[in-house]
Amino acid sequence: MSNPAHDRSNAWLHWISVALCVLTYGLIVWGGHVNTTRSGMAFPDWPTSNNVSMVTYLPSEWLWQQDRFWEHGHRLFATLVGMVTVGLVLLTFRTTPRAQRSGSTIILLDGIVVLIVATAIAGLQSMPTGIMEAVMVGLAALLLTSLVRAFRATAQARIFWLAQAAFFGVCLQGSFGGYTVRNNLPDWTSTTHGMLAEAFFVIAIGLAMSTSRAWTSVTSPMEVKGGKAARNVVIATWILTIVQFLLGALTRHTDSWGVSVTWPEWGPSGFLPTASDMAHMQVVIHFLHRSTAYVVAVAVIAQWILIMRQRSQFKRLVVPTAISSVLVIWQILLGVMILFTFRNEAYTTAHVATGVLLVAVNTLIMLTMQHYYRPTAAHGRLAYE
Repeated sequence: MSNPAHDRSNAWLHWISVALCVLTYGLIVWGGHVNTTRSGMAFPDWPTSNNVSMVTYLPSEWLWQQDRFWEHGHRLFATLVGMVTVGLVLLTFRTTPRAQRSGSTIILLDGIVVLIVATAIAGLQSMPTGIMEAVMVGLAALLLTSLVRAFRATAQARIFWLAQAAFFGVCLQGSFGGYTVRNNLPDWTSTTHGMLAEAFFVIAIGLAMSTSRAWTSVTSPMEVKGGKAARNVVIATWILTIVQFLLGALTRHTDSWGVSVTWPEWGPSGFLPTASDMAHMQVVIHFLHRSTAYVVAVAVIAQWILIMRQRSQFKRLVVPTAISSVLVIWQILLGVMILFTFRNEAYTTAHVATGVLLVAVNTLIMLTMQHYYRPTAAHGRLAYE
């Protein structure tokens, strides 16, 4: 017999996770626009803004100045996402039986991290350089540990550890953002900041899916004959979209987009850069990003074709794979428009937004494939146990 109070808590957990996904998507797009408008150094200090706590910084000081609006708004938006994540973690303590979660140690660690972050946001301390690096290393270790625990856990315990991973991830992401500003936007920290945001988004999607009624109602995956190829293509496509997002972040933060502004040719040399051009890292980054876009497009469309051929079995994947195919074509067109318009703000931010959405949809496809379907061999023997 179900417990009504427990069911209500799980429903709240699901909808807060969904809200976190929506907010995280908006935050990543906003962060992309910060880069597009070159607003990242609107304030040289962090966690304060012009040496004032970010939560008490007067609106009159930042609302009407473009660079300050985008950067300070990004900081406030990130704080909101962090608060929602904390609320999610607190709720998982209520919904997860004591035997399925860690003891007082994890509560103590969470408390210490909250105290450090809260004092930083309030501007009570500025995280001296050595301490800041130590905090970031510690957060990274806690994030990885939580992900490993989530991978090994089942049911409610997995949700608990995913929420812990989200908590440590959002704190690490915020620290990286501050570290990036305080070090004048180095390429590697800016790129890592973007990739951590995407990793956090994937965790949030995992939480939203694993707390849904449709997910929890599945007692065993449906066996699909000859579905091994489809599963392999889905996983490969998801990995490719993650790699492509990394290359896109590198292209943006190293200003590599401008080494070629023609399409489909690379330049006067034809479709490929010359050997002397490839001696420059920016050329290599842009060329890899452009080339991988075609690979991702082929993979996404192949994924859709495979699912459509077995649509009677993969009913849950027909719509998302079709959406992914439309998105990847639109994404390439936006990339072309960035070149033709010399990095127009609207096209550049739309390119980021579509890229994030493409990763999200393919994450949904991959998790759905893993949870709802199990390929079988040709004669009915399980290919996966």
